[in-house]
Amino acid sequence: MTVGLPASLGSVVDGLAFYLSVFATDSCGPRNPALVCTTFGLLSVWALPWIGLGLGVAVSTGFGLWARRRGRTPWIHLPVGVLLYAASLFGAWTVMIS
Repeated sequence: MTVGLPASLGSVVDGLAFYLSVFATDSCGPRNPALVCTTFGLLSVWALPWIGLGLGVAVSTGFGLWARRRGRTPWIHLPVGVLLYAASLFGAWTVMIS
C-alpha cells in the first residue's frame, strides 16, 4: 500500500505525459530537425516515464524491505523512488523541448 498508491498516481501522470508527448511532434518537418522528431527522441519521450516509474517502485520496495528487516522505518526510502521517477520525467521533458 505504501508504494502502491504513489505508483498508481505515477501511472496517471505517465498517461498525461504520454498524451502531451503526442503533440510534441506537431512541429516536426524537414525544416525543424528537433530531437523529438527522431526515432530515438520519440522512444525516449514515451519510455522514460514508464522506466522511471518501474525503477522507482523497485528501488522503493527493495529499500523498504531492507529497512523493515533491520527494524527501521521504510518511509525514509520512499523519496528515493520519487526522485528517480521525477528524474525520468525531467529527462523526457528535456527531450521533448529540445
